[in-house]
Amino acid sequence: MSNPLKDINSEYTKDVMSFLFGRTEIYLDENTLSVVKDDNVKLLTSSVADELDFIVILGGDGTILDAFRSLKYTKAPIFGINLGKLGFLTSVEKYEWNYYLNLALEGLYNIEKRSLLEMTHSKGTSIALNEVVIFKDNDQDGAINLNVYVNNILLADYDADGIIISTPTGSTAYSLSAGGPIISPQAEVLLLNPIRPHTLSNRSIVLAPKENVNIMIKRGKAVVRCDGKKCLNITDNLLEFSLFEKKASFISFDNHNFYNKVYTRIR
Repeated sequence: MSNPLKDINSEYTKDVMSFLFGRTEIYLDENTLSVVKDDNVKLLTSSVADELDFIVILGGDGTILDAFRSLKYTKAPIFGINLGKLGFLTSVEKYEWNYYLNLALEGLYNIEKRSLLEMTHSKGTSIALNEVVIFKDNDQDGAINLNVYVNNILLADYDADGIIISTPTGSTAYSLSAGGPIISPQAEVLLLNPIRPHTLSNRSIVLAPKENVNIMIKRGKAVVRCDGKKCLNITDNLLEFSLFEKKASFISFDNHNFYNKVYTRIR
């Protein structure tokens, strides 16, 4: 899977395919298959994704989030090649993919298990790898009022522009730019981070994995985004959050891990 806006003329996609031909069975998603036409590859869908050894995704963090969503949060490990900027979700950089992809084909890699976030609402359930963001609607004048409950106990009453409910993986995304802490993706926690609250103190809160979070919009209109994509409009609605039963799997290598990325990207 690849991002055509990052992979101009499918240059990297074609190189990766040439590298893989004759060494393994290849599946391509519908968009990539329409660009790189070949009778020797099969169609990649969410129904077959779980059966694959791993899935190569070319692009940045946004590409991986979109691909992971389209594959229904597959349990197959993700091998990301960074064609973007930060690339916290990717496994390797674009100038070294062939060396590490060869290691991956030989089974010489590590698996990082990462928590997913589940949001339950009146219209169903939504899943996120990074975060769910509740933010005031564009038509909303002033702040919205949010009541935050943990295990049915009132934790906070915020007048704010919104709130971020994040996984450890999402701690290096929007939450980081909102002043939140960096959390190891191996941790099993939930992070609550208010966005521009009308208070003299602004503190992020880290919760244990089995704790449940309920958020009530008491005043104002809000939009909910899951991993950057709009997933819900709400007014006076109750949202419930907890860690999802499944986890995401990402391929990493001994000298390419989360802490290497923190050191090279945030300094």
